[in-house]
Amino acid sequence: MKTGVIVYLVGGAEVPPGMDVAARCRELGLPADRVEVVGGGEEGFADVQEAWHFLLTQGFGRIQLLVARPADDRLELVHPPLRLCG
Repeated sequence: MKTGVIVYLVGGAEVPPGMDVAARCRELGLPADRVEVVGGGEEGFADVQEAWHFLLTQGFGRIQLLVARPADDRLELVHPPLRLCG
């Protein structure tokens, strides 16, 4: 089963240039086949539902939500990871 992680950046934050979000997720114990970002930047999705729908339609059976804020070169958790499905 493919695993996806949705990273929701609070406060409209953007991913700092050069940050590998997938690597940061692995460091937090969330390995994923694909990581999608929801935040205030030009890249990524506008909301969690849109990212969730995208991952479901791409065949991802396990999807987790990570609510975080970028801090230096890492992700700071705001809430424990939440399993959306799978």
